[in-house]
Amino acid sequence: MKYSPCGSYLAVGSHDNKVYIYNVRDKYALYATFDKHNSFVTALDWSVDSSFIRSLCGAYEKLYFNVSTKEFDNAGMTNTKDLAWDSLTIKKGWDVDGTRPSSEDGSHINGLDRS
Repeated sequence: MKYSPCGSYLAVGSHDNKVYIYNVRDKYALYATFDKHNSFVTALDWSVDSSFIRSLCGAYEKLYFNVSTKEFDNAGMTNTKDLAWDSLTIKKGWDVDGTRPSSEDGSHINGLDRS
């Protein structure tokens, strides 16, 4: 679970393969549900401007969701390449290269965070 940098939303990565976004200012009403993962959600990051979420699942899929439009962004890696991220907890991608051996399948590191 992570609050958006703007404080308006709470994102919850779930064991049912979904990311739920709640509107904090509307008494935590469900704002959006992103359901493209093939396995349970293990980590998620907000963009600094609270417009995007990227998430990782147990199958090591890294997906991007546009919070403003409430849609999955199939080209998220390209569309967010210049976007600043508020957190870095996803253990897959160029921004975490070097945190694990290249021959490792992803299961050697359980969590990751950047200050």
